[in-house]
Amino acid sequence: MRRFVSLLVVLLFTVPVGISLSGCGKTATNQFCEGSSGIRLGQVTSITLTPQYFGVSLSSGQITNLTTPTAIDCKGTTVSISAYKYASSNPSLVDINPTTGALCAGIWNRNTPGGTADYTFCTANTLPAPKDALSAVTSLVTASGGGATSNSITVYVHPAIASIIIGTPEASCTNDTNISTFCCPITSTTVTATPYDATTCVSQNDTRQIVARAFDNSGNNITCQVGHPTFSAVTAGLVTFDQNGVATAQLPGSTIVQANIASSTSNAGFFSTCPPASISVTTPNTNTSTGTVAITPNTAEPITATVIDTKGVTISGLPLTYTSTTPTTIAASTTGILATFPSATAVNAFCTPPTCNPSPYTNIGLLGNGKPVVSNTIQATASGLNSTLLYIASTQSQYITTVDFTNTTIGAPVRLPYVPNSMVLSEDGTSIYFGSDTELMSFSTSTLGITKEDISAKGRVLAVAPDNSSVVLTDPTRNTVTLYTPSSSATVTSFQGIGLRAEYSPDAQAAYITTSTNHLLVYSVNTGWHDYDMSATGANDVAVTVPSVGAYIGGNSAITGRSYCANTTVTPVDYYPVAGQVGAAADRVAATNDSRHILGLSSAAGGVPVLNDVNLTNGSGTLPIGQCPSSGVGATFANTLNTVTLSSINAGACTTLAALTTPYPICGNVIPSSDSVVAFVTYPASSTASTTGTLLPTYKPATSGPGALSYVTLADGATAPVAGVFSSDNGTFYVGTAGDNLVHLIARSTLTDSKQINPKLPAASGGSGFATPNLLAQKPRATT
Repeated sequence: MRRFVSLLVVLLFTVPVGISLSGCGKTATNQFCEGSSGIRLGQVTSITLTPQYFGVSLSSGQITNLTTPTAIDCKGTTVSISAYKYASSNPSLVDINPTTGALCAGIWNRNTPGGTADYTFCTANTLPAPKDALSAVTSLVTASGGGATSNSITVYVHPAIASIIIGTPEASCTNDTNISTFCCPITSTTVTATPYDATTCVSQNDTRQIVARAFDNSGNNITCQVGHPTFSAVTAGLVTFDQNGVATAQLPGSTIVQANIASSTSNAGFFSTCPPASISVTTPNTNTSTGTVAITPNTAEPITATVIDTKGVTISGLPLTYTSTTPTTIAASTTGILATFPSATAVNAFCTPPTCNPSPYTNIGLLGNGKPVVSNTIQATASGLNSTLLYIASTQSQYITTVDFTNTTIGAPVRLPYVPNSMVLSEDGTSIYFGSDTELMSFSTSTLGITKEDISAKGRVLAVAPDNSSVVLTDPTRNTVTLYTPSSSATVTSFQGIGLRAEYSPDAQAAYITTSTNHLLVYSVNTGWHDYDMSATGANDVAVTVPSVGAYIGGNSAITGRSYCANTTVTPVDYYPVAGQVGAAADRVAATNDSRHILGLSSAAGGVPVLNDVNLTNGSGTLPIGQCPSSGVGATFANTLNTVTLSSINAGACTTLAALTTPYPICGNVIPSSDSVVAFVTYPASSTASTTGTLLPTYKPATSGPGALSYVTLADGATAPVAGVFSSDNGTFYVGTAGDNLVHLIARSTLTDSKQINPKLPAASGGSGFATPNLLAQKPRATT
């Protein structure tokens, strides 16, 4: 018995102690915050009610809901609470549903007859007056649960807000009469940003404190009563706002800023991020003194763009658009310059609204926002030779002939649905658009067949956007100019008038169109249609400058330049003001890629063509256009006129306006090579036969002064060179001629008529005979 009792004692004092010690050690780790006792894990230690710093703003009688509180334990782990209890420090001012946290800036209904549930509608009370100009009428609300109570939230109660205006802060409200100032001083010690005054732009990544004033329906300043506003930008990506109202500038542009207080959103002002002042583009192999670069075919030449804003700060991440004047052969993009065929081009980088440096329509030009900015020009050349696919058609035939110069066989003419009155090849070389009096015809260059016919889009094709997004059509019968979308057969937009000529900017953001009534129409993706009456000078043709910061319009008495630098100092705003003018006539105009010449051809002087060479210089031999003036006025182009008379030519007159409908007017043309070294002149057939043989004028522009004029004698049978196009490598000029109805191949190296081909386009008039090939287009093809 004594040994049994001793065993029990041992068991009682050893086994339970071991178990207890083991269990205690494990429980202390898992159940308590610290040690083996005290606050347990999972027990609520803190409840956070938001917005904890700036509170809630309510107009008298307004209803809102608090956000669900967050409860945590001593380790910061979220704890679930089945029900919170809400309370207000001043329930006669701010009543609160104790179970849901619904706020009423007044008194909730309770025990309402008729079965209406409690806390359904809110009755506003008469608000007490603030103690002083810097005070507000407030109540504090809290949420409790799990044995803890949250932080207090300030609820501001005030009259209904009619408007909110961004302004600048002042120290007191004593003399608060200027609506551009903010009544209440900034009191937060965490805000150190300079206040934003809306009179200057803000550089990228710089910060500004946004402050605002609020007014009631009677125009009273209630800013200090309404609590903290929040801000947002209408245009995304230009600026961000934090909870303190601090704005951080992001990308160039200006945007309307919306302020929100008490669920009242108001367009309170605008914010401007500084626009580019300059864009400099270079490649590793660019000759910085000449701006030229030799490109190795099929090897991308990287482009580096350095962008400086109007305050001298470097901008990064700008969505620039890179353009090439000959994108089919030498393309430009963010990845660099890539030549797929020998050719030459002018490359620029653009910051173009609305994708870059946008602004609200009414603020275009303010602080430099809303205006395009262009870089310097890189003259890129890819040397070598390539073959050509030549497309030959006529306004007098229902056929098109394709010539592949990689072999000696001329393709059989392909019949079109209707006789074309115009022909334009898309920049990517995939489609040819034929206009006619019946329908628009789309022709595939790969299958050599019609892919689409649209009777709703009849008329003449004047131009195709570089990205193939739209086509400029004109219908003389309906007196319309239309931007047509090939992919959807939809009309983008239309304008009244009969179009003569059209040209797109290389970035496809603008189309310039001249009309038979001497008007210039400009369609901008950013600002829509603009109509300019040019009756005083005429508007026969248009050529986009290089870089494409505007266009020159050839008229009956002057060649006029208009820039895209909007003149915002006049009302209404002139979006494409006159930038330069010379007193010289031009039926056709063309721009050289080297940015130095506008070549204008006039046939008005008794049948003897005159070539007007407008040198674009600023005294140093470079085009003086690129950046829009910061003052808000339009740009100025410097022009020097040089005139060369083509005295050896007997040219026919242009088609008169009365005969615009069939076919479209032919006034000859001046066609420069893509490397800007030489240009050929075509002209209509004359009724007077030439005694010296038919001549093709050749003009080599000079850096300054008139260029060199010479002539190529065409093979017998030709009476006039009526249409022409360069090969992509500039080695051959293809010219369609009247008289023999052939296409002559002019070797550029020797300036001789080296070969002739017969497209054999059946004449549309019936019977035998062939039509004059006056519609030509080409695209490059590899020689192997």
